[in-house]
Amino acid sequence: MSRRLAAYSPHSEWQRGSRRGDQEAGDAPTTQTSGGGQQQATHDRLCRPWGGVAPRLRLRVPDTTGRGAGPQPDPQPEPQPETESFEAFFLDVELIDSAVVETPSRELPPTISGPGQQAYEEGEVLTRAPAYFYQYSPDLTFNVTANTTRNVSVELTTRLVREETIVADRNEETVYTNTRLLMYRQDTVTDGWVTNRRTFDVRNDLEDPADEVASEFPASTTSLNTQLRLTVDYRTEPINGEVYTGTLNMTPSLESNNDAYWLTGDQRANVSKTQTRVIEPVADTGGSSQPAAPSEPVRGEPDMQLVALLAILGLVAVASGGAIGAKAPQLDQEELRKEIAHNQYSEWISEGELLLDSDNEFVYVNSIEDLVNVGIDANKRVIHDPDLSVYTVSDGDVTYYYTTEPADLQRWAHL
Repeated sequence: MSRRLAAYSPHSEWQRGSRRGDQEAGDAPTTQTSGGGQQQATHDRLCRPWGGVAPRLRLRVPDTTGRGAGPQPDPQPEPQPETESFEAFFLDVELIDSAVVETPSRELPPTISGPGQQAYEEGEVLTRAPAYFYQYSPDLTFNVTANTTRNVSVELTTRLVREETIVADRNEETVYTNTRLLMYRQDTVTDGWVTNRRTFDVRNDLEDPADEVASEFPASTTSLNTQLRLTVDYRTEPINGEVYTGTLNMTPSLESNNDAYWLTGDQRANVSKTQTRVIEPVADTGGSSQPAAPSEPVRGEPDMQLVALLAILGLVAVASGGAIGAKAPQLDQEELRKEIAHNQYSEWISEGELLLDSDNEFVYVNSIEDLVNVGIDANKRVIHDPDLSVYTVSDGDVTYYYTTEPADLQRWAHL
């Protein structure tokens, strides 16, 4: 009789554990019907790791959707720098009327309240009077004052005109319009204040010319309407990178009767521009200050008109010379600019001679274009004196002029 010894197998412990696991899991017990079936069952249990019981793993995945969790706090916005608004530019323009008493009034008799006195004394200056009497103060002065931001360069163009309109009484349609230029000034203001003034004899300089216009139309069917129009164009230098431009308008009216005249309507206009800046926190520098880095130089814009003309001249030179490498002609850019300006407005310019009158008021304008605009407003042509290199527009006792050679004009006219 042979003795069977069971060989030790490292899976023997797995087998015992497998049986316990099968019973706990409710698996059917293995039926030993034959040796081969028992071996197959044993093989299946041996090949199943961990004694036939498949491990079940649980992985906890964080919930990023917010479902299943409690209420979430709202995300806090990032703190923004604190800012404040400030006035970067302002312009206040006012038309102030005034007159000087030329003929004093007679002395009024004394009253219970005091001794006799004059209503108007010779040399007395009347300002913003409710009425000016022709017999005492026949001349009216228009004072245009401009108050603007200090330490900012502002270019101002002041234009005061009187519009004379003939209106049909039947349907109030305009039949005729005449614009009379009273004042034209150009100023570059850097200290925040400028005043321009001009004086007129109201009857001779303003009322009579308007009456002459009205006399050309039947008084039974038309009416004469007059109105003053003051416009001030402004343009600032860049203020924190921003250039401000615009126009202020005022439309007062000069009213009159047989004895007196007065101004009515708006005589003041203003504009204000604001910017926003960040309030920088005050930092403790410990008493040491570092110099600020120099700002990058600003490149000037090219003169596109000059560039275009030079390009045309270059194309002509290439086309006529037939040589691509031809040397560019030596051109005086300043003379070229003068010729461009003269040719551009040649239809408004006539050749003539400057007549100097010591009693005239001479007003300088910045360019030929501005002088042409003055001529259009005054219904006058621009006169060019080539000997003095000066352009002028004469309007009564005022001569508006522009010169390309200031030294020549000063030598001849002592301006």
